[in-house]
Amino acid sequence: MFTFKNVAFGLLSAAAVASASDVHDLNKDTFPAFIKENPLVLAEFFAPWCGHCKSLAPEYEEAATTLKEKDIKLVKVDCTEQADLCQSYGVEGYPTLKIFRGPDSVSPYQGPRKAEA
Repeated sequence: MFTFKNVAFGLLSAAAVASASDVHDLNKDTFPAFIKENPLVLAEFFAPWCGHCKSLAPEYEEAATTLKEKDIKLVKVDCTEQADLCQSYGVEGYPTLKIFRGPDSVSPYQGPRKAEA
């Protein structure tokens, strides 16, 4: 039976599933503590309009889901909203991927950009 209540519930359920992500969306306030609390983090610094970033997104999501079992966290930072944070890590192009092993060890990720890698 069609009711507004059923349609609304269905839409809310679909939205909850669509928004579920194993990639942590961080900002200038949450980034430092997250890096300090997690021993190994891969961070993507991106811009929403960037075509390469859009192509990377599903691969990055898949990798985040796979790697969470190994306690490796994947995060993303929107550089259009967090310009100061991105600048502090020397981000000059998108996407930029960096590996954090604690707050004092940062290195560029230069490997393949596919989930299985």
